[in-house]
Amino acid sequence: MSRRTTSLAVASLAAASFITLGSASASAKDHTDWALEYVDRATSDVWGSDPCQIDWTNVTGKVKAACFFTLTLGKAQGYTDQDFLAMWGMKSPTSNHYFDLINTSPPVGAAPPVGETYFRRVNRAIDIQKGDIFAVGAVIDPGDDPNSEEDDKVVYAGHTMMITGAPTVIVPQVMPRYSGTTQYAVPIVDSTNSSHGCNPAYPDSRWTGTCDNGYMTAGAGTGFIRVYTDSLTGVMLGYTWSVTSSTTSYYAPSKRPYRIGRLFKLPAPLPTEPPPPPP
Repeated sequence: MSRRTTSLAVASLAAASFITLGSASASAKDHTDWALEYVDRATSDVWGSDPCQIDWTNVTGKVKAACFFTLTLGKAQGYTDQDFLAMWGMKSPTSNHYFDLINTSPPVGAAPPVGETYFRRVNRAIDIQKGDIFAVGAVIDPGDDPNSEEDDKVVYAGHTMMITGAPTVIVPQVMPRYSGTTQYAVPIVDSTNSSHGCNPAYPDSRWTGTCDNGYMTAGAGTGFIRVYTDSLTGVMLGYTWSVTSSTTSYYAPSKRPYRIGRLFKLPAPLPTEPPPPPP
């Protein structure tokens, strides 16, 4: 499956969601700080409703996946939807669009690209840091004819998570275990309707009750994912949605593509005042 096919197949998803942003100046907090503040203070948080928006005065919102990152970045940088349109070609980029941007970005420390994406790709778990973005690309079923997009079906639309701290090596390793790999627990904040597992050592803030008899509240919250690396090179190989023991939870990039990106040299917000009248 080509990334071009994936991008085109989910492009229509962007039209179904837009972002409401107010003009504001950049803050001393980054997007991750604002996301965590929203999780801590939100008096009303509705997952999966359009339009995606946050009222920072009353700390209420309707957020999910990619737009949660976009809204908090807008709050941190003072961006409006026009800034995102100028930077990334969408007022409200989808998770798959963020994946494509990071996927085409140069690695951290490499020469700049021909066209700036404002991301740098992180390839090793030990290099992950607070503020990095974990973007999962869309998964498409091409149907009976892989060369035609008419019967393409979106199996998974993708997901976006903000990393809130440095990864830690998991010892002892949790199932599934694979020879020659090292597992890392990565703390994240996101908005989802699927809990990042139930593990007291690596909890999801949206889970209530015991692992055997509890429930998850959809919306914004914190949790942990797990990445696998080659023990010799440190290069990331795949990931799991949580650090909960399982035999079937591992995703290789061929099954659910992902990239980790670091924001890089973000531009100043576009002016919101009209230009001066002609002389």
